[in-house]
Amino acid sequence: MKKCFLFIFTVCFVFNLSVAQKSKPLALKRAPIDTSKFVLVEGGTFKMGNDRPVEAHEAPVHDVTVKNFYLAKTETTFDELDKFSKETKRDTTPGYQWGRGKQAAIMTSWLDAVAYCNWLSEKEKLSKCYLINGSEVKYLDTAKGYRLPTEAEWEFAARGGNKSKGTFFCGSDAINDVAWFKGNSNEGPHAVAQKKPNELGIFDMTGNLWEWVWDWYDSNYYKTSPKTDPTGAESGSYRVMRGGAWYNDGTYANVYTRQNAAPGFRQNSVGFRVARTYY
Repeated sequence: MKKCFLFIFTVCFVFNLSVAQKSKPLALKRAPIDTSKFVLVEGGTFKMGNDRPVEAHEAPVHDVTVKNFYLAKTETTFDELDKFSKETKRDTTPGYQWGRGKQAAIMTSWLDAVAYCNWLSEKEKLSKCYLINGSEVKYLDTAKGYRLPTEAEWEFAARGGNKSKGTFFCGSDAINDVAWFKGNSNEGPHAVAQKKPNELGIFDMTGNLWEWVWDWYDSNYYKTSPKTDPTGAESGSYRVMRGGAWYNDGTYANVYTRQNAAPGFRQNSVGFRVARTYY
């Protein structure tokens, strides 16, 4: 009788264990990423904005927490953008007298940037982050592909993330060490990664080109911003740009400066860098 009971107990235990193992959700396999081009920015909490701003929309200072994410070490280059333009038969943006190759890609609109992100996701067989219908763009927050950083992610990374030394510019208090700006640019943008990187190994978030981020612009957004992973206003007419450019003086090259433009706006001082959600 005891042997029979032990046999039945053993069978039931093995069966239940088998069912439990089968019902356990499978761990999601993380898609690889090129660590020569991307940095893992470990999430954290920081003080966003400035209480002595260049412009009022850069205040007030407020606490923000962001999750882990990947960010490109450099602005998107013409080498990268030209592949996208050729494969999608999109108009190639001009480089003017500054050349192409490793030159930071200029004349890119916000709409160009999100289309590039979708193309890059498709190339790597990742789910696209954007549903694009002409000028209407919806962010698919369950997607695992490439995207633009949010404004909060951008500023957190520019400040050096959890390794921040509290510098005024991205990686230094000495602007000439880390930025192409009005005082040293010779009136034009430059190839990426020619200046020193910041604490995270990221280049050119100060100066060179204004960089598009995801967020709709709202001059009062900082007063109502969520504390965790803010993504900007619900709607608007303009998208946010960050970082200053080659023609700006140093006051526009700090880590908290904000600007904005229409999603279709193109200029020889505007570009972007790519992000990806860490999952």
